[in-house]
Amino acid sequence: MLKRIQCDEFKTFDGAVRPPIEFHKGLNAVIGNESGTNSVGKSTFLMILDFVFGGDDYIRKSKEVHKNILPHQIRFEFEFEGQSYYFYRATDDYRAVFRCDQDYKPLEDGEMTVAQYCDFLAEKYGLVSDGLTFRGAVSRFIRVDRRETMKEDKPFRSAERETDAAAILGMLKLYGRYGEVEQQEKVAAEAEDREDTFKAAQKYEYIPHVKNKTEYKRNKERIITLQALAENLAAKSSDGLLDLDSMQAEKLRELRAKLSSFRRQKTRLQGQLDVIKQSQADSKKTFQRDYDELLYFFPEADAKRLEEVENFHRSLTRILGGEIKDSVVDIEAMIEIVAAEIKRLEEETIRIKKMPNVAMAILDEYAAIKKELQLLIDANEAYDNRERLHTTAQDEKKKLDDLIVAEMAGIDLKLDGIMEEMNSTMYADAMKAPIINVESATSYTFYTPDDGGTGMRYKGLILFDLAVLQSSNLPFLVHDSVLLLQIENEVVERILDYYSKSEKQIFIAFDKTATEKAMEILKKAEVLHLTRGGNELFGRAWNRKDNVSEGVQTEIDMETDESSTEEE
Repeated sequence: MLKRIQCDEFKTFDGAVRPPIEFHKGLNAVIGNESGTNSVGKSTFLMILDFVFGGDDYIRKSKEVHKNILPHQIRFEFEFEGQSYYFYRATDDYRAVFRCDQDYKPLEDGEMTVAQYCDFLAEKYGLVSDGLTFRGAVSRFIRVDRRETMKEDKPFRSAERETDAAAILGMLKLYGRYGEVEQQEKVAAEAEDREDTFKAAQKYEYIPHVKNKTEYKRNKERIITLQALAENLAAKSSDGLLDLDSMQAEKLRELRAKLSSFRRQKTRLQGQLDVIKQSQADSKKTFQRDYDELLYFFPEADAKRLEEVENFHRSLTRILGGEIKDSVVDIEAMIEIVAAEIKRLEEETIRIKKMPNVAMAILDEYAAIKKELQLLIDANEAYDNRERLHTTAQDEKKKLDDLIVAEMAGIDLKLDGIMEEMNSTMYADAMKAPIINVESATSYTFYTPDDGGTGMRYKGLILFDLAVLQSSNLPFLVHDSVLLLQIENEVVERILDYYSKSEKQIFIAFDKTATEKAMEILKKAEVLHLTRGGNELFGRAWNRKDNVSEGVQTEIDMETDESSTEEE
């Protein structure tokens, strides 16, 4: 359990540092004046308790504190099975928790993430059931004015943005009833994923798609028509057509198209080859004969210059001749490949054409019919598969919802019984107790029948928490003074009596008039007394006009004021 908290910024009169605040089993009360004095730090201290128990709302929702108070360490001690554990957590490095020695000096390798620290607390407090986290267990029962757990008709809720569905699962986890639900969640999620994947495949046209039932019916009618047409063609073509696969019919049309293409390629290549060979033949005439005849008629010609020109021509002819020869080899090879493919296609075409009594016109028409028929059949089968997947997903979801409601029914019955028993001791006249009704896996109600008064609603919330504390592994409660403010004094007295008799820890803030017996209970339970005039939690009030803010700026001022949904 939590043993003590201390902080150098906790001040009292004349700026003296407060001694460590000591806690015990049962009721631990932070007391203000009976007049209900505000802004002395009662709720802030409860927010610090949430900070000690792994929450962040002290950072996010107490900005006036961090604006006026320097970054500070909250140091605290837990005791489990007779052994003490020491930690500190700083406001300027709040994402870490440090394990310390008894003098609050960090141990070697003592730094922990908040998640690791919460795992430590979960183990020590025995909160280790399926799917349960420490914050998921305790956060909804830390009811402080600035937190989002004060809504009287939503006692399961741990944060504003948490849905009823998530809150219900949180209760199942707390009571160790989540294991079977978790298994069904996986089954339902897989069924939904299969349906979504199939829908996506249809959306992107990877598989045939039917939009609705009307189109499905039209397809069925068209399928019947196409089947009749195919049978009629089969009768006209005598034997063999019924055995002709639609893919074979389509293949014949593809073969004819390919043959035409390859034949055009062969003609083009042959034309190129003929041109090259003709050019090659023209270049083979000799230069020597022309050269001798020229010297006979023009003996004064420069023979040396003519020889150089002839050598150049010979060199050029050798180069071009090599390139032409390479081109001829390449084109002849291509013609050979194309010719081989033409031969193969012709043989395949002949093989198909030799099928008995299959006229080509009928073959083309039959192929078109079979292709459309297969598309319609595939589309309707896809629609049937989608409907089957949808039905399966809905069935698994309903099984999950029914299981959640059934598991919660046992918890509701237990809590209603405990609240009824406590409620009967709080009034001289018989009064109706609050009741819980989990209507579905995504919705629940909590109310006192025929009484919606403010005090009655808050009393119901307190009874609910006490019932959970008594019947589960929940280790503590934190209740702000606003919960008790509107409840009549005699009932407050009995609530305080329940608080004080608990074997677990309950932390409250209290600042109203009370009965004599209630004041006796509070005096024994007091762990911190706060008043104005220098005895505020931090030794001063910064909401007075004569107070000058120190203007402390930290990374906290950059945080948003949005609360985060507690991890479940």
